[in-house]
Amino acid sequence: MSEQGTTPSAAVAAADAAAAPAAGGAAAADRGTIGYIHSIETMGLLDGPGIRTVIFLQGCPLRCAYCHNPDSQPLRSEAATEMTPAEVLALAERQRSYFGEEGGVTFSGGEPLLQGAFLYECLRLLRDAGITTAVDTSGFGDPNWYRQVLPLVDTLLLDVKAFDAERFRDLIQGSFATWVNFADSLVENGFEGQIWIRHVMLPGWSDDEASMDRLVETVLPLGYLVDRIDILPYHTMGIEKHTAMGRPYRLEGLPPMDETRAWELERYANRRFIERLAAGRETGAGTRTPAPRRKEAEMNQVRESPYAVDPDTSQIWLRDGIDLRKLPLVRHLSIAAFEEMMSDFRMLQVRKGDVFFRSGDPADRLYIVATGQFKIYRYTVDGREQILYIYNPGDFVGGLNLLTGHRYVYNGQALEDSLICTMSKDFFDRHCLDNPHILRQILEKSYDRIRWAEDLISRLSSANAGIKTAELILRFADRYGVQTPEGIRIELNLNREELGSYAGLSRETFTRKLGEFRELGYLDFSGNRIILVKDPDALMAYFEG
Repeated sequence: MSEQGTTPSAAVAAADAAAAPAAGGAAAADRGTIGYIHSIETMGLLDGPGIRTVIFLQGCPLRCAYCHNPDSQPLRSEAATEMTPAEVLALAERQRSYFGEEGGVTFSGGEPLLQGAFLYECLRLLRDAGITTAVDTSGFGDPNWYRQVLPLVDTLLLDVKAFDAERFRDLIQGSFATWVNFADSLVENGFEGQIWIRHVMLPGWSDDEASMDRLVETVLPLGYLVDRIDILPYHTMGIEKHTAMGRPYRLEGLPPMDETRAWELERYANRRFIERLAAGRETGAGTRTPAPRRKEAEMNQVRESPYAVDPDTSQIWLRDGIDLRKLPLVRHLSIAAFEEMMSDFRMLQVRKGDVFFRSGDPADRLYIVATGQFKIYRYTVDGREQILYIYNPGDFVGGLNLLTGHRYVYNGQALEDSLICTMSKDFFDRHCLDNPHILRQILEKSYDRIRWAEDLISRLSSANAGIKTAELILRFADRYGVQTPEGIRIELNLNREELGSYAGLSRETFTRKLGEFRELGYLDFSGNRIILVKDPDALMAYFEG
């Protein structure tokens, strides 16, 4: 939010203002949906994952005592820039090369949810363009747009300004019940992303472990959606703006927050949050909803989301040391379903080389990799093993089999000591079939498998051993490679025979071609399982040639 955002430099602000048409006039009215922009920051590193373009929207209904951009509070301002969603997309496209895999566009403010129509159009265009999105919100926006906006948000930066009604009113001049209602209805309104909790820490107000415990209690109902808790140290950069606007600064004389202490308490809060989620029902310790939140929520008839973690029935999320909330396929199950899943899940501890399902086995369980790696394979007509796919932590196999009732037509074998979670078909039918998030992941994984199978067909159809080898190494580099100064590092749990099988070659032929590529300087080895791709362009030229 604006109180802790970074004001862009004059050069950046001028450049971005020049990129958008001037405010007002008939021309602006002809442009369709219009957003009012306070400022824009490029190359932002603190407002969501990766490198981001941060667009600070004008307008905020709250009056935070520590706000350092009070000029962003009015929705209409002569200093604001008008932009259309198409112009926001164009700005993001110009910055896309800097985003990397995680970066994207963050909408902050002010309060971005106040401009619901504009925010929705921006998010829709960015989603269609494949650009990730984040929204920094206090939860005080236009509720009429929540169902349209929230499904399009990848990361929600959710501000927790205070932990009870009285302090919320005194510090923020807003209703704590409104925040509770927003937080508890996130999934009900279609939110499927991750949440970063943010709290501005003020000296003497929340700079102790007891306050961090209250913060944890406040956000605990969001449960497994919370990815991290960020503490933002209070600073005094807003005093000058308040003075210039003729406003009294309500925290006059309060010193800036010590950043080292804030960092220590941030670590404490994150650790306590994980401990509370993992706390067992048996202990009953620290599992009560904070009285101020409960009282005000009940008075205002705040509806609890069925997906919210109920602190009164806190679950043990850990099985064999694995935090089941981190498994992508089941992350958005309801709490009731998670509760049942804890007894349904079987954890298979398999050794390297163990086959845990075979071709012809009934598809009565779905398999999810918790740790380790496994392959699926079948035998060709001449009795040779043909690897079809490799699964890594978080991957799963069997979704379509459970949907169709087909038996497995391949074998599953561990490539290293692994922990495999299995889900029954009965549980899948009752809790996953009507969950769009889970079904979408199954479809995405199926599409990925189809593309990989197409590549496999392409490899096997070629008679050229060099082409087969080069194509496989490039696919592995793209899927598993890590860029290092020495080259693209590929670490695999496949031996030369298995790699040859994957490429459709004998062990000897595959090893010979690797040796030739090494002599040419295309790649190198580090031990028996690590390949360093030193010249991917040469391999690509060899493959394409």
